[in-house]
Amino acid sequence: MEFIFVFIILAITLFLFLQNKNNSVKNPVIKKEEIYTQYKKQLQSLLEKYKDNKTVQIEQKKIFLQNCNSELSRNIFFTQEESIQMLQKLSRL
Repeated sequence: MEFIFVFIILAITLFLFLQNKNNSVKNPVIKKEEIYTQYKKQLQSLLEKYKDNKTVQIEQKKIFLQNCNSELSRNIFFTQEESIQMLQKLSRL
């Protein structure tokens, strides 16, 4: 009788653990959109900071895009083509 009770407790615990684990995995499409949104907000903030000086603004934007390119090249969610497309979208801001 005790064995059945322990088995049921372990089965319920295992079920709950596996169910929580599956919920934490994000869809790659959603993750890509979150990354793009984060970069976009950072760039807009940077552009707003240097809005009075266009030369510095362009230079900072260039540095920011280079950093993004470096990060995206190491990111497992993005192919090279997707990285290029994202950088092109960001460069138009």
